[in-house]
Amino acid sequence: MAAFDALSVFSVAQESWVSALIVALLLAVFLWFGWLLSVKDIASHRLPNSLVARWLLASMIVLSVLSAVRMDFWPLLQAVLGMALLCGGYLLIALISAGAMGMGDVKLAAVLGLNLGYFSLPFLFVATVISFVLSSLFVLGGVLLRKLTLKSAVPFGPFMVIGALAALLMAR
Repeated sequence: MAAFDALSVFSVAQESWVSALIVALLLAVFLWFGWLLSVKDIASHRLPNSLVARWLLASMIVLSVLSAVRMDFWPLLQAVLGMALLCGGYLLIALISAGAMGMGDVKLAAVLGLNLGYFSLPFLFVATVISFVLSSLFVLGGVLLRKLTLKSAVPFGPFMVIGALAALLMAR
């Protein structure tokens, strides 16, 4: 079970200056693509496949380099498992929700699962809970202010990115 213990972004960054630079690059990539996708989702209720694919490729490269520098490839396998678990979970939700969640969210979940899974598989759940709680509070606030109804379409991508970022920074 020790193999599934959570690493923190900060503990990996403290291993060496090279690891710290790679973790900083990973966070920069996360913030850049998270911002771009959030802006697109808010504007058009779409998460462009090209941006999601570029984020996935960039994350795979950075995490592979980090694993090579650390000479520890177990977290990379854990990242792939995280990608499959989060993507599969969101796919199940998308299929059950009858169109309330789009396939762009499912593809985004794959990227977020890869990034989170490297550091902590349990925090996949934490990220998901944060995402759903934040989006629910947003909708509730919008309903109370009479700006939204319970049937209003709300872009979920930004909440997924915020939830994953919060979970990534909380992983211990």
